[in-house]
Amino acid sequence: MSQVTPQEKNGVESLLWLKNADPKKSAQQALARGDKRLMAMASRTTNLPGLEPDLISKAKSICGVRYLEGSTDTVLGEIHLKLIQAASEYAASYNRIIIDHCLEK
Repeated sequence: MSQVTPQEKNGVESLLWLKNADPKKSAQQALARGDKRLMAMASRTTNLPGLEPDLISKAKSICGVRYLEGSTDTVLGEIHLKLIQAASEYAASYNRIIIDHCLEK
């Protein structure tokens, strides 16, 4: 990481938890705690990866949201961009598991 700016280094470090992250395991742990909140990416609007656009408003109000650690819509460099994309994929997988449990009758 010697060729990155100090700002990008901070952004990259905030997403290093992704290295060993398993969205299926994380979702199972959350459900075991009774936590059915969806994973949102921090941006100007609430971005819920993995959900159909017409479901987002309903899902936010019923399930609730929590923001993914280290997520942002400010890209600080190439490495940071790749990690943000990986974080979005993680959140999409997590949300596809959680949403079924949150909206079940």
